[in-house]
Amino acid sequence: MISLKQLCSESPIVWARKNPAQLVSYPPLNRLGITLRVKREDCLDHRLSGNKLYKLYGHLQKARETGATRLISFGGYYSNHLHALAYLGQAAGMKTRGLIRGHEPDQLSPTLQDCLSQGMELEFLSRKDYREFQKESSIAVLQEQHPDSLIIPEGGGTLAGTVGCGAIMQAIREELDLSNSTVCVPCGTGTTLAGLLSHSEEGENLLGFSALKLGNQLESYKSGIENSIFSSDYCATWDIIDELHFGGFAKTTPKLFEFMGEFEAETGILLDPIYTAKLLFSANHLAKAGYWAPGHELVVIHTGGLQGRRGYRELTDMDIQA
Repeated sequence: MISLKQLCSESPIVWARKNPAQLVSYPPLNRLGITLRVKREDCLDHRLSGNKLYKLYGHLQKARETGATRLISFGGYYSNHLHALAYLGQAAGMKTRGLIRGHEPDQLSPTLQDCLSQGMELEFLSRKDYREFQKESSIAVLQEQHPDSLIIPEGGGTLAGTVGCGAIMQAIREELDLSNSTVCVPCGTGTTLAGLLSHSEEGENLLGFSALKLGNQLESYKSGIENSIFSSDYCATWDIIDELHFGGFAKTTPKLFEFMGEFEAETGILLDPIYTAKLLFSANHLAKAGYWAPGHELVVIHTGGLQGRRGYRELTDMDIQA
């Protein structure tokens, strides 16, 4: 396996070319005449899998430019973002600090144990204090208190987070003809979708599948993504699908786990229940409803997060070693 130090010294386009969009046989879509390809970014590295390293790329460059020696960010007990940040910091020779949502538990989650093993300092905040820290004004105060640090928003958002994500779209275009395709990506902060759109071209179609329960916040959510696109002349068609969120972020139901089991048995591809599983469930639902005509191709970006499976008793087959 390539060392993390070497991986982190490479450029995003090199990462994106490592994992071609794999043609996947999935009978429910096959019967509808829909082709499925999955871009296996979960295979990049199990410690920095999916879109996490791509979103951290721009922040790491910013830290190096400003001379920051510590990376500080936010997340929960099973945060994929903090998990990746801890390993990135260790590989890059930088200190890391995680501000954790919730009280300090008697037993740390496997995710936080991994973070601690990589030298990340952990600070636990009440949910009220954690919400306060998400405000721009509070982040600015935190930055003043730690001038030697770079403060990265929860999930690695902002324009810096979009920079590396565009390479995924570039690699897909190098490999595939997208004239009769839809590129599908799960969305939390919307950072990855903004990066993809920044490198999109006319005639291309992208769909973001929200892991959040947006409700009447859908339009403002889309506006936030629009404002994060760093290319002013992008011209792809795009939209957000948010009907099948299973109750909201990190919420699940037995129906979702049943779907995951069936999909994994058919394809051999493990899913995470927060992002990619919800995307594929929704895409399957849309296809059955006739959203795409026979002959269409779906290119699904697997955004990793498999280490987070350890937080669900229903998913006991994963044994991810740091």
